[in-house]
Amino acid sequence: MKKTATITLMLLLFLTAPISCLGSTSPAQTEPIIRILPDGSLDNTNVPIQRNGDVYTFTGNVCAQIVVDRDNIVIDGAGYALHGTYNGTRTDSWVVGQGPDQEFDDTVPWTMGIDLANKHRCGLTIKNLNIKNFYIGTYLHTSNNTITGCAVSDNIVGILLSGDSNTITRNYIARNDEGIFFGVNTPGDEPLNIVLTHNSFVDNEVHFSGCFCEDYNTTEAVHTWDDGKEGNYWSDYTGVDADGDGIGDTPYIIDVQNEDRYPLTQLAATPPTPPPKLQVEIIAVAIALPVIIAAAVIVYMKKKR
Repeated sequence: MKKTATITLMLLLFLTAPISCLGSTSPAQTEPIIRILPDGSLDNTNVPIQRNGDVYTFTGNVCAQIVVDRDNIVIDGAGYALHGTYNGTRTDSWVVGQGPDQEFDDTVPWTMGIDLANKHRCGLTIKNLNIKNFYIGTYLHTSNNTITGCAVSDNIVGILLSGDSNTITRNYIARNDEGIFFGVNTPGDEPLNIVLTHNSFVDNEVHFSGCFCEDYNTTEAVHTWDDGKEGNYWSDYTGVDADGDGIGDTPYIIDVQNEDRYPLTQLAATPPTPPPKLQVEIIAVAIALPVIIAAAVIVYMKKKR
């Protein structure tokens, strides 16, 4: 794609800069940072996250940012939430993908829900997690990562994607300024081998974007965001499904170089929910009942003697 020079410059500065550099002009983050260290340990064990080998399972909601410095791990939200403090007001924040001509205050803290510690970390799977109220929900800038069964909502950018060979399936992506921002690492080097299917894009200001282009390369193949049979659900799709097979009869056009050929007409994914908690009364009875029975048996045996 031929991009405007200013947009390209600002976007490349953002996507190629180390995360520590991006935050160098901002004050301390507003949420604590939980780090999964190279040896697999958590640098903060006073959080409702339980580790079992390379699987990290939430046992409650967490207000923090997570930085992953270990390969091939699974973060299982178990239906709980990882949330920040972004409240929907971004008048003072610079927004990736909207160019350099923005008025913003670089002292306003920005936050990122889940980030990989460096360009060498890969193989991260995030599932069953509600990620919300961050500047950027998740940043995938390396390869072989997966986001599945999650809800990514109420962020400025839901998922920032610039790495190759990543999979984003069966997620509920809603009410973000930008649902997914499809970025680049170097000019002309767009992420390859991306699987993006069976997601629900709901009420985002922009569901999916890569840049605001002056001109497009007409010889470049159109990117198709489906699996050849089924694609994603887009809340602003206006096509019809005449045969009632759940797939729109016309493609969903994102822009001249991106489309979903088989848009779904029903929600493909909904937010995960945590397992129901037993009421305190039920737990108390479950604990007390064996004790009562045992006591009754002892009394009966004594009387029988």
